[in-house]
Amino acid sequence: MLRNVGRKFILFLIGSSVFAAFIGFAMFKAGLISFQGIPPSQNTKDPNRNRRVGKIRIS
Repeated sequence: MLRNVGRKFILFLIGSSVFAAFIGFAMFKAGLISFQGIPPSQNTKDPNRNRRVGKIRIS
């Protein structure tokens, strides 16, 4: 009885961890969350990156 409950609890923890990781990855890819250690990709080789049009800087 207790062994069966323990097995179900372990499977629940693994399943919920996988589900939470999937939701977090989807939110990260959608841009809804960001992490401090992961800088956004910046293309510094683009010559028109800091071109100004009027008072608006295109970046």
